[in-house]
Amino acid sequence: MDEIMKMLGNIQGDILKQKQDMKEMEQNIKDSINRNIDDKFNRIEAKTKELECKIEQQQKTIEYLDKQLRKRNLVFFGVEEKEKSYEDLCFIILDIINNKMEINCTQWEIETVIRVGKKAGKLRPIVVTLTTTGRKIEILKKKKSLENTCMYIKEDYPVNVLQKRKELQETLKLEREAGNLVALRYDKIVTLKKQPEIHSKSTGKKTNKRLMSTSPETATTAANPSNIREGAKQVQKKNKIQTATISSFLRPSQLKPVTHGTMHETEEQQKN
Repeated sequence: MDEIMKMLGNIQGDILKQKQDMKEMEQNIKDSINRNIDDKFNRIEAKTKELECKIEQQQKTIEYLDKQLRKRNLVFFGVEEKEKSYEDLCFIILDIINNKMEINCTQWEIETVIRVGKKAGKLRPIVVTLTTTGRKIEILKKKKSLENTCMYIKEDYPVNVLQKRKELQETLKLEREAGNLVALRYDKIVTLKKQPEIHSKSTGKKTNKRLMSTSPETATTAANPSNIREGAKQVQKKNKIQTATISSFLRPSQLKPVTHGTMHETEEQQKN
């Protein structure tokens, strides 16, 4: 009987030990699985961040390229759709620039012209790409010449920039009402520097014109009267050199008048 009880006790001990081993094994398996999952998750997270950085860089590159492509673009609004071909549309734009805006522009200064949007019973805008940025700036400076017409000109911006500019209009209005000198540049509001006011000596009125700068040479000449006299002498010398005739460079014998007699005597001497 004692032996049976001892055997049962051993069996129970073995069972308890197996249970403990199984629990430890289960915990080890869980830990191993969790570590594998964490490693995979960390790798996926790192890869995701890397892809996000690449996408962000590519997005910036796309925006930069889009900005560069639109850099020489202008959008004409309110132009009647009476063209029948690309050449007609190009000539219409040239007529507006040359005649209405009085800017001398040739056909070779326009790269492309195209109407954008679908025909929906209203005038579609025209995107004009110029060959130089300088010509674009010149046209923008004279866009007010179209104020008395139904046409107007704007710069070409991407959709996201247009939305941003629309959102900033209210802020821009409030800043100007507050007396701040601000302007909308691309998709940001910038503060402009105020030009110093200068009082005119003759009228006593304020003017924003810049004072004429004097060079060091002018200042030195004004300070030293002797320099003025020396300068006058140098001018006189230059005038003397300029008024010299060709006779000053000839020998005295070459200045004697030649007669027919002397010419014959010279010929006879040459024969002898």
